[in-house]
Amino acid sequence: MTDRPAYDIPDTATPGVRAVLHAVREGRGEDVCQLLAPLADAERRTCLPVLKTWRRSVRNNWGPEHLAVRTALFYAGAGCSTGTADAAQWIASPDLRWGDHDTALVVSVVAHRGPEWLAKVVHRLAERRTVAEEEYPLIALLARAAGCELPATDGVVLGWEQSIGGWGRSIEDDLRKDPWLTVMVPRLFEVPGTGSSFQYSWPNDAGWPNALARLAGEGLLDRAMLLDGCLSRLLREPRTGTVRGFLALLTALDPTEDEHAARLLTWVRILPDAHPQAAARAQQALAVLDEAGRLDDEHLIEASLAALVRPEKKIVRTQLTLLDKAIKRDRSRADVLLPVVAEAFGQEEHSLQERALALAVRHSRHADAAVLAGLAADSGRLALDLRRRAADAFGDAVPTEAPEESGDAPLPPAPEPERLAPPAPTAELAEDVAALLHGNGTPAQEERALNALVVHARADADGLRAALEPVAARHRERVPYVNASDGLWFVVHTAVYGLPPRNLDYIRSLVEGHQCPHQATGSIRFLRADEVAVRLHRDPPPGLLATPTWSTGTIDPADLAARIADYERSGAEPGPVDLQQALLRLDRDVSPEAHTAAGRLTSPAGRRLASWLASGGLPDPVLTRTAEPLRLRSPRPGVLVRTAALPGHAEWPEPFQSLLAEHDPVGSPCRCHGGGECSAEALAILPQHREVIAGRMLVSVAILAEYDRLDEHAPVLPALAESGGPAGPATHLIMAYGLGARRPESQMHAVDAILTLAARGQLDTQRLGEDVGELTVLRRLKAQRYAKVLREVSRGGGHDLVWSLLSASLPVLLRGAPPSGLAAVITLAADCAELSGAKGPEIPCITELASRPGSSQLVKQARRIRDMITAP
Repeated sequence: MTDRPAYDIPDTATPGVRAVLHAVREGRGEDVCQLLAPLADAERRTCLPVLKTWRRSVRNNWGPEHLAVRTALFYAGAGCSTGTADAAQWIASPDLRWGDHDTALVVSVVAHRGPEWLAKVVHRLAERRTVAEEEYPLIALLARAAGCELPATDGVVLGWEQSIGGWGRSIEDDLRKDPWLTVMVPRLFEVPGTGSSFQYSWPNDAGWPNALARLAGEGLLDRAMLLDGCLSRLLREPRTGTVRGFLALLTALDPTEDEHAARLLTWVRILPDAHPQAAARAQQALAVLDEAGRLDDEHLIEASLAALVRPEKKIVRTQLTLLDKAIKRDRSRADVLLPVVAEAFGQEEHSLQERALALAVRHSRHADAAVLAGLAADSGRLALDLRRRAADAFGDAVPTEAPEESGDAPLPPAPEPERLAPPAPTAELAEDVAALLHGNGTPAQEERALNALVVHARADADGLRAALEPVAARHRERVPYVNASDGLWFVVHTAVYGLPPRNLDYIRSLVEGHQCPHQATGSIRFLRADEVAVRLHRDPPPGLLATPTWSTGTIDPADLAARIADYERSGAEPGPVDLQQALLRLDRDVSPEAHTAAGRLTSPAGRRLASWLASGGLPDPVLTRTAEPLRLRSPRPGVLVRTAALPGHAEWPEPFQSLLAEHDPVGSPCRCHGGGECSAEALAILPQHREVIAGRMLVSVAILAEYDRLDEHAPVLPALAESGGPAGPATHLIMAYGLGARRPESQMHAVDAILTLAARGQLDTQRLGEDVGELTVLRRLKAQRYAKVLREVSRGGGHDLVWSLLSASLPVLLRGAPPSGLAAVITLAADCAELSGAKGPEIPCITELASRPGSSQLVKQARRIRDMITAP
């Protein structure tokens, strides 16, 4: 608990000043206001330095016992500030405004200053947006006392809006009585942040829209101003809640046909870029005008060209309906409006293309030859099955064959691992360490820095200490914990200060006393860094054995043999954790030269390396997919992977033993009740056995998927794809989960990882597609979400890849009740099948769906797929 500050009253204080200060330190706010009244300005000015000192004392004390003192300080400072700038500064202070003050009492302590003084304070406070918004009641009361106009600044308008209505009060009654009604309401359409409350109403209160509409009906507000303000805000407002608010006001105003016509240009300009709900309201207004014969072709064409290229399917459908009705009312408009309809031929959504084509075909008999020729040319943008239909209506000029360039574009090359550079010079090392301690770097860069610290500590410990001192000073109070950059900090701290960081012994005891498969990766990194720090303090070795050769974390066996040979020549003993980590990082490909070099080694570490290489190193584990059971906390089980214990794991010390032991997240859940660490650092522990790490990560990933927080693990996916070893069920499951991330940039991490696996020949699209389907059925993935990102892959030329993936997922998705968003998936599958010229045996579930009666999108798209893959 924070101690109560000492509030000392100067011995020179007059009785009146002493009485005020005594009331302040006792937190008697009302008494402060009464005691200030008889004080002259000179006495008030003597109070101010004391109050400022006390304010600094109370600033960091937020306990309830200090609230009364804080409030009393607020009153006293406002009353003792004789200048307008000082008074405004005191009132605006956030640490004092946090208290519970009475606005009437604040005004009472400054009311004697006079109207001009009060008006200046009002304007100073109004210019501060946050203060004006939060302290609006006080500013309004000061303005009334000053008899001045209330400045309609952004903050004041926001505060005014929040002050209208409330518990037991009607918004309409408050507006009717408000003296600044005609000043504030026009500003509601100009100030960012206003209007979102318009969408709500409360019991016994119809809300803002109806209140404003009634006042306009009575002549208290200008109706034209309200209408123009609504449209102006809808034209530029991106936030859904605010758009809904102004649309509610527009509905309450219920514009007439003449009012719509007077704002025709604004309605048209809303369509290209405005919020979808605003665009939909614009379409309604234009439809009213067109039915009344007051929408000319020029404006209808301009509006349609904007609406038909928008991504919202509902807006496109509505605009096509509007065009259809316009042509039906006047067949002579077909020649000017049908070319506009063809704009929708370029939509990616097949159903929209189909609707636009049906409209064009239906009215084509009323168009002249030139228009039909143009429609035939534009039909080349349609899907292949629709082009054949267009050819029947528009003539043979419509291309009915897939373009020659259809098919998959070449996959981007897989990233090549980079060889780590030699240890950096001391000055450059200090810069690298500074960046790494701030979390800017990769595991390989951190490993390179650790090795450089050891090398330079052995060669010139004093020079290293001098270079690192400025860096270490900025982190001196850092309390270590087990995370990516703490291991480096242990070593840096020891190199500079000769002692381990505080709290290190406690963390070491935690790591050594609590092991499990999920915590093992972090424990290994910690224990190795701890071992390096101890060696650095006592007798630095020639270098670190476990420093990767490549950026992926892998070590060339020949390099490790050479490092152990250096140890033998220098008489140094390898650190046990460093040696064990080095063995787990060895590349699978061992050259004859590496075998020979290892065979010449004589130390225990050398003989262990030779034996390790001769035995083939660490074997791959046996993995089994398994689904979580239904749990009380979630009706949506995820899919996990069981990893069998690796042979010989019991011979390893902890935490390596836990890393290599069996991991059964369903049959034998871990006592830590958590999941594996989703990081590139964890993958670098076993860079040639990614399935072991991925299997543990899946527990965390499944939990994140349950709460739609997959974005948190997305950055690890490219590192997983670039790791070594087989890409088995765990890797593919994580890729499948990654496609369901919420943010597009997170989904692209999954796409990049999938493309990397494909470029390396390690992607099993059948397995990945089945995983995507299963997770969708389990409601861990949202079909519309991953269909959107896979369409981007298709747009980039990956038609074959997407078709192969989706053709594997469709049998799973169609096995039971269709999941939400399936139409988007099957439409994309049909598009990719068409673009890639897919052929092959029929897919039974697609054939069965295609044979059903009806014209739903699922049935239509199934027919497209069936006809495409079975066509001769």
